[in-house]
Amino acid sequence: MFHLDLGVAEGTHSRLRWASMNRIVSSLLLTLATLATAPLGAWAREFEHVKYVGLGRNKPYHVISADFNNDGNADLALVDWLSGKVSVLLGRGDGTFQKEIQFAVPSPVDLAAGDFNEDGVQDLAVVESNGTGDGAVAIFLGDGTGRFRLSGTYKVGIATGMVATADLNGDGHLDVAVTNAGFEGNGPSMMTFFGDGHGKLGHPTTYKMPGEQPAGIVAGDLNGDTYPDLAVATYQAGSVAVFMNDGTGKFEKPIYYSVDGDPEQVTIADLRNDGREDLVVADGVYALDVWLNNGDGTFGSPSQYLPKFPDAQSPEACTVADFNLDGKLDVACAGLHSYAYWFRGKGDGTFTSGIEVRDGDPNNGGTFIASGDFNNDGAPDLAIPIYDVPKVGILLNAQ
Repeated sequence: MFHLDLGVAEGTHSRLRWASMNRIVSSLLLTLATLATAPLGAWAREFEHVKYVGLGRNKPYHVISADFNNDGNADLALVDWLSGKVSVLLGRGDGTFQKEIQFAVPSPVDLAAGDFNEDGVQDLAVVESNGTGDGAVAIFLGDGTGRFRLSGTYKVGIATGMVATADLNGDGHLDVAVTNAGFEGNGPSMMTFFGDGHGKLGHPTTYKMPGEQPAGIVAGDLNGDTYPDLAVATYQAGSVAVFMNDGTGKFEKPIYYSVDGDPEQVTIADLRNDGREDLVVADGVYALDVWLNNGDGTFGSPSQYLPKFPDAQSPEACTVADFNLDGKLDVACAGLHSYAYWFRGKGDGTFTSGIEVRDGDPNNGGTFIASGDFNNDGAPDLAIPIYDVPKVGILLNAQ
C-alpha cells in the first residue's frame, strides 16, 4: 500500500513541493483504480524491460547523469528531499551501477553538475529547502571517486525551486541560476550567482517574478548571440518565462509564454537542427508542449503532443535525445506512476503521439527522468526515480 511520509512540519517545504506530492497521491489513486484492467499488449521495442537499482530507504525525487569519477562511464546522482540525502550511483559501463554513495544535505530538491573549481572533476550544485523556510544553494566539490565535500552554502529564499548552471557572464567560470517561489518576504524570483572558478559563489542578483511560482530552469542560447539565456517554468501560473542575457550576465525583463497546465520543468534543444534552440515543456497536466524558436529568442504558439494509450498520465518531466538513432531528436517523458513514453521526432520540430515504454510494470514512471548512455553502446538510455518505492528504473535502449 502507498504511504507518503509527511513527518515534516506544515510549511516546512515550499508549496510547490506540497502541490507536487498531492499530484503524486492523486495520480497513484487513479492508477490503482485502473491497473487491474490495463492491457499488457506489446511494448515499445526501442527499450528493454526496466531494471531497478535499489536505494535503501530513500525516496528519490530528481535525477541527473554525468561522469563523476572520470572513468568514461555515465553515473547518476539523485536527491531525496524527505530523508535529506544525495545519492551517487557510479556506472559500470554495462548498464549496471555500483552500490550508492550518500551524503547528507538539508532537504535537497534539485541538483545540477558542473566543474566549479576547474579541476577537471564534476561537482554538484544542490538546491536545499532546509526545512526552516530559508532555502539555499550549496556547492559540493567532487574528489574524482564519486564523493563530494561542501564548499559553500548560499541563501536563496523562502521556497527554493530548481537550479541551472552555465557561464552566464562570460568570464570563463561556471555560474548558477536558481528559482525561488518566495511565498513570503521578497516574493517569487529568479536568482543568479557568479562563480569564481575556485568552487565559491558571489553575492546573488535577484530578478523578481511577481505573481509567478517559478520552478524548473534551464540555460541555453535562445537568440544566437552566444550568450546563455534562461527559460523558467512557472508552476500554477502556467507559463514559461524567457530571460535574455545582455552578454554580461544581466538579464532583461522576462517574456512570458502561456502553458495549458502546471509546468515544473522546461528543456532547451535544437529540435530542427537549424541552430535555433527550441523549448520543450512538460506541462504536468495535459501534454508535452513544444515552442519553436523564431530565431531571435521569441516563440510562437506551442504545439501539443499527448500520450495516447490506456492509463497514460501527463508528463511530469522530459529529456531530449536521439533515442532511435535516426539523426532526429526525440523526447522521452515520465508520468507519475504510469508507463514512461517517448515522442518520436520528425526532424522538423514536430513529433508523433507518445509511444508507451510498456514492459508489464507500470511503475516505470516517476517524478523526473534523465538520459545517458549507461552501457556504452552509443544509444541513449533512460533513468527514472520511482518516488514511492526507493529505487531507480533503468531502461536500456534496444537499438
